[in-house]
Amino acid sequence: MAHHGGFGASYQPPDATEPRLNHRFSNVTEVSDIDCYTYDGPSATIRGRDSLVSLQSYSNHTSPSLHEPQESDELNGRPSATSSWSAPFSYTGATGYESLPPSSGAPSRISSHASRKVARATSRRGQETIPEEEHDLSLLRSAAPYGRSSSQYESVQDNEPAFDVTAALGPMGYQDEAFVKRLQEQEASGHLTGGLGTGFRPDTTIKGEDLLASPSSPKRSLTRSFTRRQGLGRRETIKNRGQDEANKRGEVIEVIIEEPADELPRQLDQVDLSVVAGPSIAGDDGVNMRQATFPVNKSQKTQIFYPQPNWKPFSMRWPYLTALISLSIALAIMVEFLYQRSRTHPLISFRFPAEVPGLEYFAVKFLPTILSVTYGVLWQVTDFEVKRLEAYYQLSKEGGALAAESINVDYVTSLSWLRPIRAIKLRHFAVAVSSVATSLAVSLVPTFGAASFVLYPDRATRLAHPDGEKEIRLQAVWSRLLSSTLCVCALCGCILFYILQKRRSGLLADVKGIAGLASMAVVSHILVDFADLDVVSHRDIHAKLKHHRYVLRNASLAPDDENPVSSQDTDKYRDDHLSQNPHPRSLRLDGFLPFVIGIALFLGFIPVFLFSNASIITAKAPWVVTALAVCIKLGWGGLETDMRMMEPYYILSKRHSPAKTLTLDYTAMPFALMPFHAFLNGHLLMFLVGFGSMMAEVLTVLLTSLATVVGTEFLEAAYSPPDRPDDPKLGGINAGQETVASFWVSYGMATFILLYMGTVATIVFLRRRHPFLPRQPSTISSHLAFIHQSKMIYDFVGTSKLSNAGMVRHLEGLGKTYGLGWLEGRDGQTHCGVDQENLLGYYKHGMDFQGTNKPWNQQWDSYD
Repeated sequence: MAHHGGFGASYQPPDATEPRLNHRFSNVTEVSDIDCYTYDGPSATIRGRDSLVSLQSYSNHTSPSLHEPQESDELNGRPSATSSWSAPFSYTGATGYESLPPSSGAPSRISSHASRKVARATSRRGQETIPEEEHDLSLLRSAAPYGRSSSQYESVQDNEPAFDVTAALGPMGYQDEAFVKRLQEQEASGHLTGGLGTGFRPDTTIKGEDLLASPSSPKRSLTRSFTRRQGLGRRETIKNRGQDEANKRGEVIEVIIEEPADELPRQLDQVDLSVVAGPSIAGDDGVNMRQATFPVNKSQKTQIFYPQPNWKPFSMRWPYLTALISLSIALAIMVEFLYQRSRTHPLISFRFPAEVPGLEYFAVKFLPTILSVTYGVLWQVTDFEVKRLEAYYQLSKEGGALAAESINVDYVTSLSWLRPIRAIKLRHFAVAVSSVATSLAVSLVPTFGAASFVLYPDRATRLAHPDGEKEIRLQAVWSRLLSSTLCVCALCGCILFYILQKRRSGLLADVKGIAGLASMAVVSHILVDFADLDVVSHRDIHAKLKHHRYVLRNASLAPDDENPVSSQDTDKYRDDHLSQNPHPRSLRLDGFLPFVIGIALFLGFIPVFLFSNASIITAKAPWVVTALAVCIKLGWGGLETDMRMMEPYYILSKRHSPAKTLTLDYTAMPFALMPFHAFLNGHLLMFLVGFGSMMAEVLTVLLTSLATVVGTEFLEAAYSPPDRPDDPKLGGINAGQETVASFWVSYGMATFILLYMGTVATIVFLRRRHPFLPRQPSTISSHLAFIHQSKMIYDFVGTSKLSNAGMVRHLEGLGKTYGLGWLEGRDGQTHCGVDQENLLGYYKHGMDFQGTNKPWNQQWDSYD
């Protein structure tokens, strides 16, 4: 039976410009069958009370269009929506029922007397009624319960989720202590409050037939567009179309999969037990989903599809990777071309270094090292992003990933040469390939490049005949090693390009700082897994979570309870690879001393091989100086990485930090931009460290140019400068490829850079040598353990799809400050972590906080 909110089939809905009804309670309903109310409109027409059939129709069916024909009802033997309904009662006043004609005014209720007048008026018109033999008692099963209304004027429908008022609580008073205590008890028992852990719900429901009939073709990525797909079945087609539709809309959609006609006869012997089910419980939302992260389908004929966003930084996109691969191939070809040309024609020939044009001198002396260093920096930018985002790639794949393969993985603080081994063990091939290519580009390419360009004849001949002809050529072995290394890097780039283009990241935007992770953890109940893990070590976190499986769905982290861990996975990762020390190695004494001693020794080694007979060592193996400079650069890179990781938490440990500290993430900033961002933020120490990384690259270039120089000749020339380039006093100087000015500039800048690095490293150690965290924040699980009981987590509900700029505006609009220390959690107990001020106290490593523990709120039935 067609209906319109219980007002009959002929009812025309009022204009949107008309005022809403003003329902008011009346005591007349307790003594009469007349429903009274006040309507503040221009006119009010009288209308009959909703009938049982109208109420049932409104509850169980959707309203058809007013312009749809009604022939289908007649063909099926059902009464038309416009026909009258003869009631099985004996009195004459109820011989027929007919829906009211449309009226110009707003609909309203009428008395039973007015209803009988309308019925008699219609019967006098001579309309026929459809006789019915008996009343269909099956309709009573869907009747509206007593005391409830299903009219179209309800403000909140029955199937809408209930609003959690705890998400908008204001300042608590004494009368609310009992309510707060109940909330704390729920949190202590593992039930999240305040809108946390609501789970995923479908945004749209689509029928499978409509999905198959859609003419739109899905957009595929660059690599998938060239892939030839085989013929797919109906289910596979619906799956692909459903996933493409979810990606296009950016919503969670539910697809109703209808069974084909040829499969229906197989199900004729099945019995639908719902026909003998009892009355439904009042208040059931009708969705029949369990209170968990993911919805449980009411039947097996529906399937949920989640959008799969694919945000990635520019250094991981195909234009950057294509350019990096092309650069590797171009450099390899150029090295081979220069080698073949230098066999017959030297790159440059001269008698005195001063007679070489400045541009040619720069192109031969500094340009090769600058290119090799820049090439390594380009690979470092990509490698850092690949390591940082690999966990999200693992979580976003179908079936998710174990905690030991995703949120417990630390690629930030691990050693660069050991990282590929660990990545291959975890089957993180993108990290393995990127780490191998970066290690080769940073260490071997500059070293081989410095050794490839050789000055002929040898040193003894040049000293014997300083005014003789000198040539610069490429050495055969070192140049072939250089070109081979570049080819290996190009191959690794191709493999990395293929891996990154065939999978999705699952991210809508960059995950920056504590706020980025907090916004991804509020939808599910993942925070419950981190109970009592706020002050434990990485090993304890790994022991508890290593058998848990997690997924990244709809830009939110969630535990995957539907896919249990197999027996093979339980025995796969027994040991962790994380450091148990709460402080990074470069900020500890055992990491600071070797680095500073190495800088001091290298600072003393430079004048030794320049101004003594020990220069014969560098004359035979000039690449040794470049290799030592690369080691200094790698050591400084470790210091910078640790400072990037710890800086936001160090600022929070000072208490009352601004809201932008939660979105601060120096680990996500590019190599050259980080020092400038730190300077603008007022973080002077971070600026000095970042600027030192840039100077470390320059150090490699400068020391490479000094590797083949005899410094004693320049020292003598400094006391008695010559008048012209062919002066006999310049005999030893003319034997090399350095001028007096270039030598002293290179030597002075190299000495200054080493002194700068040693001084800044000492300042960093003196100011940051004390641990201020229970563990290093090097994994996703470590970050989540710091915020799992924070009250500030309520502010991140509904922010999982905000950009970083939107998150900053959201937090700054709250006007709160934040800190790291001891806090009273949502369960009423004392925890250590990051939360909004005011906190209970500072965190001091090795000292337990004994301030405000409440033993009467603890659960003493568990002793683990």
